Amino acid sequence: MDYKAIAEQVGPRIGATQEWIFHVLREGIISGKLPGGMQLKQDEISAALSVSHIPVREALRRLEAQGLVRIHANRGASVTELTRSELLDMMEVRATLSVMMMRNSAPMLTKSDFDALEYIVRQQRETSVEDIVRSEELNYKFHEILTSHAKNSMANLLLELVHANIDRYLRANFYGTAQTREVSINEHEMIIQTCREGDFESACSLLRDHILNAKQFIPTSMK
Repeated sequence: MDYKAIAEQVGPRIGATQEWIFHVLREGIISGKLPGGMQLKQDEISAALSVSHIPVREALRRLEAQGLVRIHANRGASVTELTRSELLDMMEVRATLSVMMMRNSAPMLTKSDFDALEYIVRQQRETSVEDIVRSEELNYKFHEILTSHAKNSMANLLLELVHANIDRYLRANFYGTAQTREVSINEHEMIIQTCREGDFESACSLLRDHILNAKQFIPTSMK
């Protein structure tokens, strides 16, 4: 596995080594370059990234906490695999948590928030369909602003875990075509408009549908 190529995509090492390794491996897993079931060998990762074993071990532990890696006693680490049933359950959790947070956050959205949301939508339309990583970043930011006033740190943590596990299976299908991306962006615009009108319950319904509509992009190859 070319860990070095993944690292080049993530960008230069900035800050703590363990943090950088974590982002390199996480990007590899979510992008599918490090597929479910793959063994993650510390010696191989250390050599490819020119780092010691200690930050690699710490990065693997963080990935295990996110459900992306499983560390086996005396057998090293491997990328976790989700079943179709588990993925569907996660999508229900994501929708439920997101709606709960937006219900608390939407009435407090400011003009600055709405300006930021509309700017993100413009950026989404201008981003190349080939730039899946950028499209995903913008989508994350859109949902983050919508729920930013909820101030629920536990829900934020759970959503981060769920996002990472869901998007590694949906990323290519959901962000990878002009048609699917256009549908998603149009739904974002509808959510913004409904919030502007003060119809927050309708906005919550739109958000739930928006998230659960992604079920159709689950790979047919999943068990």
